[in-house]
Parts: sequence; C-alpha cells; structure tokens
Amino acid sequence: MSWRSPARDAQTVTASMVFGPVIQIRDVAGNVTVVADRPPYQIGDFTPGAVPLPVGTARRQPSRLLLARHQVVPFTGRDTELDALNTWLGGAEPVSVRLVHAAGGQGKTRLARHVAAQAHAAGWLTWRVLHTPEQPATGSLWEASGGGGALVVVDYADRWPASDLNRLITDLNAVSLRTGLVLRVLLLARSAGFWWAALRDRLDSEHAITAEAHRLPPLDEHIDRAVLFDQARERFATALDVPGTAGITARDLTGTGFRQILAVHMAALVAVDAHHHVRTPPTQPHALSAYLLNRERAHWHHLHARTEDRRPTSPEVMGRAVYLATLTGPVTRDDATTILTRTRVTEPGVATVIDDHRFCYPPDDPNTVLHGLRPDRLGEDLIALSTPGHPHTGADDWQPDDWAATAAHTLLTGEPATWAPGAVTVLVETAHRWPHIATDVLYPLIRQHPQLALAAGGAAITRLAELPHVDLTALQAVEELLPTDRHINLDTAAAAISTVLTHHRLGITVHPAEQARLLGTHARRLANAGRRAEALAPAEEATVVYRRWAEADPAAYLPDLAMALGNLGNYLSELGRRAEGLAAADEAVAIYRQLAEANPAVYLTNLAMSLTNLDASLSELGRPDEGLAAAEEGVVIQRRLAEADPATYLPGLAVSLTNLGSRLSEMGRPAEGLAVAEEASGICRRLAEVNPAVYLPDLALSLTILGVFRSELGRRAEGLAAAEESVAIYRGLAEANPAAYLPKFAASLTNLGIRLAEFGRRAEALVVAEEASGICRRLAEVNPAARLPNLAVSLTNLGIRLAEFGRRAEALAVAEESVAIYRRLAEANPAAYLPGLAASLTNLSALLAESGRRAECLAVAEEAVTIHRRLAEVNLAAYLPKLARSLRAYALLCVKVKANLPQALETAVESVHVYQQLAAQLPQMFGSQLLSAYRVLADVLEAVGRKDEAGVLRQQLKEALGGT
Repeated sequence: MSWRSPARDAQTVTASMVFGPVIQIRDVAGNVTVVADRPPYQIGDFTPGAVPLPVGTARRQPSRLLLARHQVVPFTGRDTELDALNTWLGGAEPVSVRLVHAAGGQGKTRLARHVAAQAHAAGWLTWRVLHTPEQPATGSLWEASGGGGALVVVDYADRWPASDLNRLITDLNAVSLRTGLVLRVLLLARSAGFWWAALRDRLDSEHAITAEAHRLPPLDEHIDRAVLFDQARERFATALDVPGTAGITARDLTGTGFRQILAVHMAALVAVDAHHHVRTPPTQPHALSAYLLNRERAHWHHLHARTEDRRPTSPEVMGRAVYLATLTGPVTRDDATTILTRTRVTEPGVATVIDDHRFCYPPDDPNTVLHGLRPDRLGEDLIALSTPGHPHTGADDWQPDDWAATAAHTLLTGEPATWAPGAVTVLVETAHRWPHIATDVLYPLIRQHPQLALAAGGAAITRLAELPHVDLTALQAVEELLPTDRHINLDTAAAAISTVLTHHRLGITVHPAEQARLLGTHARRLANAGRRAEALAPAEEATVVYRRWAEADPAAYLPDLAMALGNLGNYLSELGRRAEGLAAADEAVAIYRQLAEANPAVYLTNLAMSLTNLDASLSELGRPDEGLAAAEEGVVIQRRLAEADPATYLPGLAVSLTNLGSRLSEMGRPAEGLAVAEEASGICRRLAEVNPAVYLPDLALSLTILGVFRSELGRRAEGLAAAEESVAIYRGLAEANPAAYLPKFAASLTNLGIRLAEFGRRAEALVVAEEASGICRRLAEVNPAARLPNLAVSLTNLGIRLAEFGRRAEALAVAEESVAIYRRLAEANPAAYLPGLAASLTNLSALLAESGRRAECLAVAEEAVTIHRRLAEVNLAAYLPKLARSLRAYALLCVKVKANLPQALETAVESVHVYQQLAAQLPQMFGSQLLSAYRVLADVLEAVGRKDEAGVLRQQLKEALGGT
C-alpha cells in the first residue's frame, strides 16, 4: 500500500479498499473499492500477534493476563473446531459466514485469534469489526491480499441490531464482488437464537451466502483439565516472574463451574499469584473471581495511598466506577459525567473519578472513557458479587456494596440515555449465571420499566425470555408494551415472549375457549415473525375448539370462530395449501356476513377484512373475477366506515384498496386500477409517516402495485420511482425480519427489473432479476408448495433479461425451467397457472428460435397462442392484450424461421386488429404496441412476397412517426 501524506497535497491509494468517508483520493491505481457512506461499524486491522504485558502491570492487575489479546497461554486443543474452521477458510465460496457461539469464558475469542494468526501467516488479511453506531467511522486502508483472502472477525454479534449486521455483510459481499477478494466472516456470540436464524436465512435467500453455526462445547469429562491447568500455570508464572510454581497442582476441577476454559485459566492464575503472595488460593469459581477482584482493589488502594502521583479516588469509589463502566460500556466524557452524577459517584470529583478510572483501565478508543472490566465473565462477576443477595460473603470474598443494590435502577430509570440498552443487555447476560441479579435487579427493573427492555432490542428481549425460570410478570410487563399487531422491529421478540407465556398460560387455564384464545394469539405472533409453519398447529387447534363451542353457543363464540378461520385461511394459503385456505376464508366470510346483518356496528369491519382475505384466496386459485367481487364489496364497506371514523378505519381501507388494485390489474382494467392504487398508496404513506413500524409493509405493497399501473399507462418514470421505493422499503423489512418479508421483497425486485428494462437500464435490470430469482429459488427449496409460483415468475423475467444481454444459452435454460414449473402447476390448477404458462411459453419460443430449434419454437409459440385465445374467451378484458402480444410474437417468429408464412399473415393481421381496438380505448398504453404490430405485419407481407404493400405500410409508419 502506498500513502502520500496530505501535507504534500496529494493522496495515492494503490490496490486497497476504503471504508468510511473519504474527502479526496488522487492518483488512484489498481483495484480500489470505496464505500462512501458512513456505516454503523468500524473495520480495523486485527493483529493476530500477542500484545505484550509488562511484568509490573501483570503483578498489579493479574486479571489482565486472562485477556485473549495478550495470548499468555498458548492456544491448545479444539482440534475438531480448528479443522472445521480451516476447511471453511479453504472453501470455494467467495463469501461465507460462520458463527461460533458459546457461553462467556468458553474460549471464543482465543479461538478466533488463533485462526486469525494462522490465516495471517498464510497471507490472508485479518480484520476486526466494532459496532459503533454512535461514532463516525474513519476511513481505513488495507493492501490487497497477496494470495489469500480476508478473515473478518465480529465479536458480540448477537448484540448487533439485525439490520446493522446484515449491512456489514452486504457491504463486505459488495467488496468481494467488485474485487474478487475471498471473504470469510467469523461471528462470535453467546447465543444462536432467533437473531441467527433470521440472519442466516436473509444471507442465504438474498445473497446466496452460506452461513453456518457451530456451538463451541464446554470442557467435558474426556478433556484433562489438570493438564490445561498445568500449561496455564507455567505461562502465568513466567508472565508474573514467579519462580517455584512447578509443585502447584490443580485442586478439584471436576465441577460444572470449570467447564469453561476461562475458569480453568483463572484457577491457574490465582494459584500462581497466591503462591507469590504466600496465600492459600481459593478453589470455587466464584471465589476465584473474588480473588482477582480483590487484587484489582489492592491496585486501586496502592494508587490511592502512594505519595508520588497519588490518585485521589478511593478504592470504594473506584469499585463503583468500575461497576458502572462494566455495565454501560465505553461512553463519551459527557455521558460518563451524567452516569457518575446520577448514581452519586462524585467524590472527590466527577472529572477526577473519570481520569483515575481511565488511568487504571485505558480505553481502546481514545475518544471514550469508562472502559469496562474484562474478560466479560469477570466483569459480570464483579456486578454480581458487588450486588447484595448472593450467598458468597466469606472473609476472603468480594464484599457486596449496598450502593450496588440500587445502582442499576438509579442509573437506568432517569432520563432515557444511550447507554441504557447496553446496560440492560449486560444485566440479562449476568442474570443467566447469577440468579440474584435476575430476581433482585433485572426483574424488578423490567417490571417497573418494561420500556427499557424494548429499548435494548429484540435480541436482549429474546435472551430475557430464555432465562431459566424467567419471571413471568416481567415478561408480561414487556408484553403489554408490545403492539397487538405486527411491528417490524419487535415481531421476533414478541414471538419469543409469546412462546414462554403461552406455554405457562395453557398450563393454568382450564376453560377450552380461553385456551383457544391463547393459541390464536400465539399463532398470530409466530406468523408475524415469519414462523408460519409453527403458527399453523396452534391456529388449527384454536379453530377446532372454537368450532365446538360455537356449535353449543353460537351467540357467544361465532365471532371467535370467524376470526380463527380467517387467520387459519391466511396461514394455509401462505404455506401453499390454497384450497384449504380458500375454504377457511369462505367460511369466515359467511359467518361475518351473518354477524354483520345482526350487528353491523360491531362486525362490518370484520366482514370487510374477511372479504379482502377471500379475494386473495380466490385470486391465488385462478378465480380473479370472483375475487374482484369480494374486493369491491370490501372496499365499499371500508370506505363507509372510514368516512365516519377515519382514524380507526383508514388502515383497513388502505389494505382493501391495495387488494382491489391487484384484482383490477388481473382483470385488465388499468385505468380504474391506477385510481385505486393512487388512493391506496396515498393513505399508506400518511399512515407510515406516523407509524412506520406498523404501516411500512402496507406502503411497500401499495407502491409495487402503483408502479405497475403507472408503467402500463405510459407513466414509466413515475412507475419506476414507485418500484424503486417499494424495493428500498422491502429490503429494510427483509433485513429486520427475513422470514416474514423476503417473499414480498423478491416480488418487488422482479417488478423493479421489468421497470428498469422499460427504461433501457438493462444492466441494472439483469442484476435485480438475478437477485430476485436467487431469493425465490431458495424460498422454493424450503416450501415448494407456496413458493414455486414466485420462482416461475422470476425465472420468466430473468430469461428475458439474460437474452437482452446476449446470454442466450443461460436464458434458454432459465426459460425451459420456468415452463417446466408452470406445466406442473397448471396441471394441478389450470385456472391459476395457465396465464403464467402461456407467458413463459411465448418467451421460450423466441429463445428456441435463436438457438436454431425451428420446429420446437413454432410448436411452443402455437401453444402459447392457443392458451391465450382460450383465456380471452373467458375474460376478454384481462387476456385480450396478452393474446395480441402472443399473436404478434408468433407472426414474427414465423418470419425469422421462414416457416408457416400464410398462417403468420393471418395472425399478424389479427394482432393489428386487436391492438387497434385496445389503442382506441387506451392509446397511452397500447399505442406503441399497435405500431409494433404494424411493423411485424410489414415484415410478414415482405416475407410472403407482397413487397409493395410492405413498403407502403412502412412509409405510412414513418410518416405517422414524423418522418423518423
């Protein structure tokens, strides 16, 4: 890498990658990638070598020897894990992600550093990523790898917001695509819960990035802990310069408290340090932490008591500052002042306390203060042992501080602060090993201030729900703040809480109808989180129970049965069981219609929504005309309700209008559809501006439909803008909850590809089409019954885009696959899938002709015309344009392959006649296509020897276009 200093008025960057803002780059050479915006992370070199620790520092603060960066104890063991990671590094994928997860102290960071050292020695780049959303990321430059790749290590991955973690990997993937650099992203985390499943599915579905998880197992009975102890003892003795430790042997290390490598290393470190100070070392895990914490206290006392360069902060106050720093993590000096003042840690002065703490614990980032005690496990033990309520209060233990009993509550219950989410996360993690932190600190805090859990985010809430014997009242307090319907940032957490509380509530609820209500609510939570397959069983059970009770007492339970049927119908349809879904939706409408007749004030809105659901089910089964009737009735009802009470009913009207727009599109009524789509998107936009977490999905869907109508009616620039906005929204939604939003994101991408191609932006259209088909393929592999139709649509469009780029062999393979899928679908449900089959056949016929397969192409084109003619007989408005297109395509194909020319003339003339009718009604939509039909007719006339007529027609076309 070459870098010319700014003082010389130039910058030279060669064969490097730049992350973060760059003001100016000159003399650029080689392969340079620039990520210009400010990402929510910082990437820096991850130096795999050991960071030396002076003996004096180690003696004063022996716990520092446990930090992985000092590598005091050489990495040993973990052969199975190392082999797996080395195989992963050497894989063929350009980008791959691996999660290593385990409890604190299991050796994740040590393993990562060892792997990084091996990779670095083999010529790889090694990078470390820090999540710093509150700080501007600075530009960083790295030379290109000399033959290897780049290993990127991300610690605390489970604490990142899902969108930020996905942003990081998306950016890294872009680097790989641009430079060809092989990238391996190693995530380290304590858990692999919902957050990991969401990220893994997102990466696989959108980017085809392989992502696998590996749980780092604790030490088992087959590993000789005494040997690990001896190895660590020797190294710690050398680091502390303590002779005569060879005779120190491990005491009992068989307990569960020593299943972590860190616990064994702590035992060895304490044994050596105790030997140096002629003390008897403790043996219990908590006592080991207490010993090391007391050694920290001794250091504080020494700094406070010495005469030269004395630190005014007392050991008691320093202990409280370390407690707070471990709880909040690094903060700005202003925030540190607030933290210390709020918790009354102010003697001998807030600024002095900050400076003295900084002297003891220098921060990694010079712009921050209050760097917490590390390793994390020791820091958590400091919090736990300082807090009254645990049984370990012997003479040699770390003594509890009454101040700590209320410190967390005092810190977190004032004005909202940036450090609160991190502090709650630390408390949750500490509570997993220290029950009194859960019962005496965390649960009371969450019960009284459940908004703190929401601020900490979905990952923290999920870990809270996973606590052993979790306090149900605390979960209930959080649950009460959750929205009753979907919320793009909280759906996953809501499902986790619902899983715990529903299991408990079903166990104490004896009334079957109440059990059904619980099951129905749980199913909805699971479905909102994208876990539809799991939602099906409780939804079915709830429906069975309500049906039984509705038969006995219809007045009381028919509304519940209708609601359960409506939800069940949605889940069945989303899982590809569309006929069953339609049956449930139809029954729900029938019940709500009966209820609304008796009590319209209460049940009209339910009837309207059930009609919207019925419309969608009918359309999926190829009955759009019946669906249109249901959609129109739903809109009429919703409009009446919204006029009387817009605040309550506008959201329902927007949903119904969006569905009606879809149906009008299918029925070939674009002018009416545009007006409906404009109204729907307008309402959705206003709702999303007020409450984006709830209504952004509705806005995204309405924009997709609006884009289609605008483009069809000649307003292509506006159509493209709507499609681009829809994709942008869905991309964000899919980052937060891929299970719920990836299918619709893929559909919006397919639509965007079409819009881009209409503008001649073919390169972008192809990229988008490839992304869409990649997502659809992976979704179809998981759930073919539900997702094969989406795959077929995306493949049809991808084939067209590939052909436009001259990649005909690939285009042909894709088109043939699309036709094959549509044939299977149409055999099972011709009404729903014959239109798609006909469109895919038209595309395939052109590609076959270009490949020289004349006989096949004509047969395929004739089949497409036959299907479209049959469809137009049933629904002229919807399928007449498609028939005209297939007629025109068939005629042109005959000219290209010089076959069936008399028949080609007939179809070309018929195509012109049809387009004349269509253009008379909608010139902005069909005028250009009529001209194309005339051109094809001229080509056919010339091919059959009627050259004079062809010439006259072409001259007329030229004059009609102004002589161009």
